[in-house]
Amino acid sequence: MNKKLSLAISLHQDRNLQEAKALYKKLLSENLTLNESEILYTNYANILFLQNSYDLAITFYTKAIEINPQAFKTFFNLGVLYLNISEYLKAKENFLEAIKIKEDYLNAYINLGVCYKKLKKYNLSLKCYEKAIFYKTDDIDARYNKANLLHTLEKYKDAIRQFDIVLSLDKSNYKAYYSKGLSLLALGKYSQALFHYEKAIELKEDYADAHFAKSNILLLYGDYKEGFKEYDYRWEAKNELKKASYNLPFYNNEDLNNKTILIAQEQGFGDNIQFIRFINYLKVKKNPKKIYFAVNNELRTLFEDSFYDIEFVSNNQTLYNVDYYTSLMCLPKILNLDLEDVKIKTPYLTFKANKKKIKKQNFKLHIGFFYQGNKKYKNDKNRSIDAVYFHQLFSLKEVAFYSLQIENVENFKASNVYDCSKSIKDFKDTANIISQLDLVITIDSSIAHLCGALGKNCWVLLPFIPDWRWMIERSDTVWYDSLKLYRQKKDKNWQIVFDKVFKDLNFILEKKDKKFLLNKKNTI
Repeated sequence: MNKKLSLAISLHQDRNLQEAKALYKKLLSENLTLNESEILYTNYANILFLQNSYDLAITFYTKAIEINPQAFKTFFNLGVLYLNISEYLKAKENFLEAIKIKEDYLNAYINLGVCYKKLKKYNLSLKCYEKAIFYKTDDIDARYNKANLLHTLEKYKDAIRQFDIVLSLDKSNYKAYYSKGLSLLALGKYSQALFHYEKAIELKEDYADAHFAKSNILLLYGDYKEGFKEYDYRWEAKNELKKASYNLPFYNNEDLNNKTILIAQEQGFGDNIQFIRFINYLKVKKNPKKIYFAVNNELRTLFEDSFYDIEFVSNNQTLYNVDYYTSLMCLPKILNLDLEDVKIKTPYLTFKANKKKIKKQNFKLHIGFFYQGNKKYKNDKNRSIDAVYFHQLFSLKEVAFYSLQIENVENFKASNVYDCSKSIKDFKDTANIISQLDLVITIDSSIAHLCGALGKNCWVLLPFIPDWRWMIERSDTVWYDSLKLYRQKKDKNWQIVFDKVFKDLNFILEKKDKKFLLNKKNTI
């Protein structure tokens, strides 16, 4: 073999990548045998791949394959590169080529399974993992990937069995403990899920995903002091939540006397409605000179009517002379709040009503409803409800129903259903409509939080595994006095939930004192 190539390979093996890369680059212009050229192109491409020079790496992997079309490892490496840059179809083709050459190529089957999962071809993905397990029954990666796929397919018990096999093979596999916890959570086994998250943390102390998952269980249990401490891991965990970025020091419980602080909005509209109450707590306990709150315009007009001593600003507004910033949902941790501290019996949002009145005809009850949330929210498929379920309620002809949807609006043909979407430009408009209604029936959404903050009667329809703020089993909530919770059971059947709602509405219609019956403490 060429001496320079041998030296470059030696440097490469010793992880002296920059020196090896420089030598490989010089060798490109030298006359080498085909075998030496294949080695050169492959090794050079491997370094380029590691250094994220993907286009150039693809070029040299391709050159190597042109020399040796039977180089299954090169096909595999090229497939991994395409998988890494989300070119799933090209990745798939290269893994298939590698398998065509080497039928028992374990890692190619595993990565092909990942590819098919990304392409949402779940049955093909499962077959790949099973093929890998056929060739090596105790392969941890194959078992782990199969378990995660089964979780995606909502086959949680089967997933747990696979995770158990992984853990029997490797008791230190912290990711398997965490992932098994997710499957246990999906089955409503909260304490077992918590145990597995804690095992994962025991094995890897800084494992953000497990800490964040743990926070959600603690908060479901109402352990707010510990739960909100763990909730800080939300920004480090693998999810869509991102920490607001300002060119300011992040607040870490410093003295705020004669200091100014900017509070950034966080997550969805409902979260901001729910947590804005704590700005008043901050004002009382920390006594800052001035508080800014960066919030979307859809909420700003509503909030400005209720919080006169906060200066509302837009997210991209440049501010001067601000000492610190924090995020809205950090306030419970900053203030060391517990379950009792969040209880507020009176409305904390008020607004100056506009002149838009809904057209009330001669109905016994006027009820708003909301059924579809933001489809970009990862759990929307569980919380949103097909509008067809509401048709059962529309059969109550003594009731007028008002759709509060502004997106994904269904065209209801029932004569007692009214579409309010054209009257809603922001949350102040929605609040104006809600203030004129007897009741709102909604999924877990910003509408539920708006009703609670306004002190309006609201029935919230919750999926089997609820968001942490609604806790477990109870039909009321510490967050809002005027809300009643209707929960899915283990069968995740929305029809049973609507049968209960229908029954309760019928009961109210039979009574004269609807205000008494709609009160959370007195209703059915």
